Amino acid sequence: MLRNSRLRWLLGLLAALSLLAAACGDDSESSDGGTDDGGGESAVPACLDIPALYALTGPESTGFANWSDATDLATTVGSAYAADLPDAPLTITGPGEESGTYDTYVEFVIEGIAEEQGLPEEEWVTRPDYTSSPNDNVIIEGISGSDDSLGWVGFAFAEENTDVVREIEIAGEDGTCVAPTVESISDGSYPLSRPLFIYVNAASLADNPAAAAYVDYYLGDEGYAAVADAGYVQMLEDDFAATADAWTEAGGTPGEPADGVSGEVTISGSSTVEPISSLVAESFSAANPDVSISVDGPGTGDGFELFCNGETDISDASRPIEQEEIDACAASGVEFVELQIGLDGLSILTKA
Repeated sequence: MLRNSRLRWLLGLLAALSLLAAACGDDSESSDGGTDDGGGESAVPACLDIPALYALTGPESTGFANWSDATDLATTVGSAYAADLPDAPLTITGPGEESGTYDTYVEFVIEGIAEEQGLPEEEWVTRPDYTSSPNDNVIIEGISGSDDSLGWVGFAFAEENTDVVREIEIAGEDGTCVAPTVESISDGSYPLSRPLFIYVNAASLADNPAAAAYVDYYLGDEGYAAVADAGYVQMLEDDFAATADAWTEAGGTPGEPADGVSGEVTISGSSTVEPISSLVAESFSAANPDVSISVDGPGTGDGFELFCNGETDISDASRPIEQEEIDACAASGVEFVELQIGLDGLSILTKA
């Protein structure tokens, strides 16, 4: 009887260990982004391509409530990841139309495929049924607050929040999956890399010594360092020198700001560029206490509207100025100087 009890106990222990091993499993499948039903990890793939992103977030995906709802469309538009879209609820949080990050996403992900699909130009936009915000921190909160979520922000904001969000690698035209990093953004191998700009009102250069000195300072060593300090990617030195040359041609003295200036400088625009401009403003103001600088980030589009109305000295932008904005500036008599100050990548995110 004693031997039988011990046998039953041993058999029970072996069964329990077998169930535990099955539950824990070999996590090699989930390490590449696959589903791990036992471990509770995200079902979202580790890598996606641009056609898959279009199928999930483009105009033809309106109403898709599940990742796998986009499978047929992803197949149609040529995604290599159509079969990898999981059977999981799809919750999207991203920038709104006022954001340069939104505009860049549309340019990279939506426009080309929408045109190939035969959609009229007014439909080359994202699906309307997602949660949008001009505030990157709010977007991070939305993505991190929902399992199997999807969203996008600038690289620096993503890197600051890797404890709550996971960056999805993006496959380029050759099929290689590339993560957003300083190196991949700098060399252009990350498919969603983009330039960052400031636009300076030419009248401010002539009439506002404080604004002119601030931009001179921005295009010196301190401004170059601020790009990295804010978490973004510095331009190659030769490229940054070309920006400095453009400012010199406009009448500035890059890296050699005037001393003892006073006045006010008003900056608005991209929430992506705002941290860089704010760091430069903080450093500049410490050496020039008689200069008051205001920096805010309602979005690139809203910033250009203020700028072209003559309400700001400088417009931060996470995309180049568009023709209709150029026309608005011209109509108001606002001439400007375009200056690239750094690089960024759009990070495609899900919950960590």
